[in-house]
Amino acid sequence: MKSWLRTAPLLDRSGWAHGWTTAAGPDFHTPPDAPDHAAAVASLSAAVGLDDAAWVRQVHGGTVLRAEGPGCLGEADALWSDRPGLGVVGRSADCPLVIVTCDSPSPRWGFAHASWRSTVAGITAELMAALKNAGTEPTACRAVIGPSAGPCCYEVGDEVREQACESLGKLAEAFFVRRGERWLLDLWRVNVAQLIAAGVPGDHVQVTGVCTICSEGYPSYRRDGAAAGRFAAMVGHA
Repeated sequence: MKSWLRTAPLLDRSGWAHGWTTAAGPDFHTPPDAPDHAAAVASLSAAVGLDDAAWVRQVHGGTVLRAEGPGCLGEADALWSDRPGLGVVGRSADCPLVIVTCDSPSPRWGFAHASWRSTVAGITAELMAALKNAGTEPTACRAVIGPSAGPCCYEVGDEVREQACESLGKLAEAFFVRRGERWLLDLWRVNVAQLIAAGVPGDHVQVTGVCTICSEGYPSYRRDGAAAGRFAAMVGHA
């Protein structure tokens, strides 16, 4: 396995391929329709052992697309597939990437780019809804929330908390902790809650718990600004 590739034990099962890069791996900072981006995807595909991959132009919204072939498929923040050998790829520099695998009645997989805007729009719930509409049994799903801005460092303003409570209900208040004049937002907990509400068993959800802002090894826009690169996560089934 490449030294810059990380995997989650929860998803290490026969037939499945997944992984995410570190700052030492290919840089996904270029636009999704650029040749350098396609080359970075090809490197990640080879590293995880998949034939090809599909990705999207991430726009911090709530749209989910289905991948039936490789390449950049348009604007969305979640992508799923059931085509053997085709991985789906999300990129990040602080936002959680939620990887989902499903075994029953047949393999399906996807990812959600759960930025705060996409999380407030329910992107992980929308991905699960798309998988369920395709016939997936939620209790047969497993999900991993990758490295991202953690609840230790991810500060937001009042406007984010207000939007979250308006869209997700008063229960969203539990995901915020006051620190001075700002709020710490736990995006990990919000997306775990969306997965469990969709029917994924709690013991089928893993949070890596790595904060990209205060941990070394991953690009962070909050820490490095415009100079930050991008890392990526991929999942698929052979």
